[in-house]
Amino acid sequence: MSILKMKFISIVGRKDYFDEFVLKYVVNSGIELADALSKLENIKGLSRYADEEPHNDLVKRILSVAEFIGMKNINTENVDIPSQTYYTVLQLQDEVSLLEKEIRSYTELMEKYREELNQYFHMQKKLELLIGLDVDLDSFFNFEFIKFRFGRIPKKSYRQLQLYIDDFDAIVYPVSQDQDYVWLIYFTPKIYSEKVDSIFSSLYFERVRLSAEFKGTPAEALKQLKEKLSILQNEQKNLDENIKIFAQSNRERVINLYRAAIQLNLISEIRRYAACTKESFYITGWIPEDELNKLKPTIDSDKKVIYILEEPDMLKNLKPPIELKNNVLFKPFETLVRMYGLPSYNEIDPTAFVAVTYFLMFGLMFGDVGQGLVLLLAGLFLLKRKVSLGGVISGAGISSVVFGFLYGSVFGFEDWIDALWIRPMENINTMLFVAVIAGVLLITSAMVLNMINGIKSRNLPRIFFDKNGMAGFIFYWSTVILVLYFYKNNKLPFSLGTFIIILIIPILAMFFKEPFENYLHKREFIPKEKGVFFVQTFFELFDTILSYLSNTISFIRLSAFALNHAGLFMAIMILAGMTKGFGSIVEIVLGNILIIGLEGLIVGIQALRLEYYELFNRFFTGNGRAYKPLKRRNLVKT
Repeated sequence: MSILKMKFISIVGRKDYFDEFVLKYVVNSGIELADALSKLENIKGLSRYADEEPHNDLVKRILSVAEFIGMKNINTENVDIPSQTYYTVLQLQDEVSLLEKEIRSYTELMEKYREELNQYFHMQKKLELLIGLDVDLDSFFNFEFIKFRFGRIPKKSYRQLQLYIDDFDAIVYPVSQDQDYVWLIYFTPKIYSEKVDSIFSSLYFERVRLSAEFKGTPAEALKQLKEKLSILQNEQKNLDENIKIFAQSNRERVINLYRAAIQLNLISEIRRYAACTKESFYITGWIPEDELNKLKPTIDSDKKVIYILEEPDMLKNLKPPIELKNNVLFKPFETLVRMYGLPSYNEIDPTAFVAVTYFLMFGLMFGDVGQGLVLLLAGLFLLKRKVSLGGVISGAGISSVVFGFLYGSVFGFEDWIDALWIRPMENINTMLFVAVIAGVLLITSAMVLNMINGIKSRNLPRIFFDKNGMAGFIFYWSTVILVLYFYKNNKLPFSLGTFIIILIIPILAMFFKEPFENYLHKREFIPKEKGVFFVQTFFELFDTILSYLSNTISFIRLSAFALNHAGLFMAIMILAGMTKGFGSIVEIVLGNILIIGLEGLIVGIQALRLEYYELFNRFFTGNGRAYKPLKRRNLVKT
């Protein structure tokens, strides 16, 4: 329930020690780097390191090698960056080139075997068609009057061929096909062979000369071909074994190369933030206190570097990053805070406040035991799937269950259990009164948080003169007490003069907030355009006074939605009553689904609206920026 405390660290060391130091201490630390040149601009001779592009191409080449040896899960998430052997870029390139060369030889052989086996399998089918012929293949392919061709043609060309086949002086017989080609035989009279061959050639027909490699009758040639196939398959099997051995023997090597490439990228990235002189390097950045406590023992013992720590308050021109730190109950509600913005470093983390108030407001508007359980289960389901809003929905579901018992409502039925508190439709005035009281208390809480934020940031105008500071607080509560007292006793609690003094003093304080700020910052007390200032401030103040009333009344929607929830189910019950039997049950079930889905969404948004517009505006600036340590950044773009 807080913001992580930060320190600003400046590290100086020998320039030739930069790479080793970064790998040892910086890469896995929680430092969020800051531009050292901007921070240390007063140091003479300080300059930026020469630009160096990340070695992403090298990383991609290593990933390609890893994929070849079956390492598909190698990535930045599951690789721990060690502080071990450092490779230069040239060393790394040489290592990767050697692996790529070996892989290239394997892939060329694989492609050769694949192509030959594919061709021989198709030849086998062709010979099986001719196996009944007792003629020598040489004679068969050299008929005196008929020409015989065997080969493959692209599938697209084969479809074109079929359109005109009747006009050809040839007989075409498809033998088999693979992914891209149709393997076929065609016969043509010798006198037309030149013309037919030209046509087939124009259709990208590739002839395979079987007789040049295998001799004898088709049966004898088929036997020779099978022997050849067996040899090729054995060679391919041996190649697969060699690739497996290559993969097993190089897995660790590839991981180390991958780590080394990431190290080079990290060093390149850190150099962009670092600065240097001829002899020294400088690194600056933000580090959380607990991370610093881990780093200090090791860095203290390193005599090659020195460091300086500074508090955020000492650095006027640098804005510390924000990391929220909440327990498991409140952490899901960080999502709602982040949607609005992160707190500044000297502000309170509003997550706990949001968790409690959102819990209460949602339950007050959507109290139902059964429907709350459905929301709880839906939230748990989303949490299991790591959807961040699942925790918020679960919390809303629990709140709905709690208020469901208080209202005595289960899936809209208000006669199944007794109400532990009240039934909204039977106590409308009480519900409206409770909503207004809740609004007063929540607005007051927001004012108190604003004053605490003013104290934390040492902002006196914010503490005393702000409409949500002490002046606004006195004015608001004076008015509340006055209204309540008058409502109950039909007279003022104090004299009219006292009443005017109590209200006028805070109004004047709010009116002169800006001049007071000007005085503190040694600017002109009243702006030069005094007329504009007085008119503008007057109307702003008038709007502020009205907003106290409108903002408080705005919380009546807490009760309005509770009443709407009960009223909507009454309408569903009337419709269900008009239908008998199973249809009535279906209407009640569909009505509950509609209420959970539609009204649940509207209530969730209304609770969020009250958080953002009625409460956050009073104390929360949302001007913080997220903490982004180096160890969380993905420096490998693949």
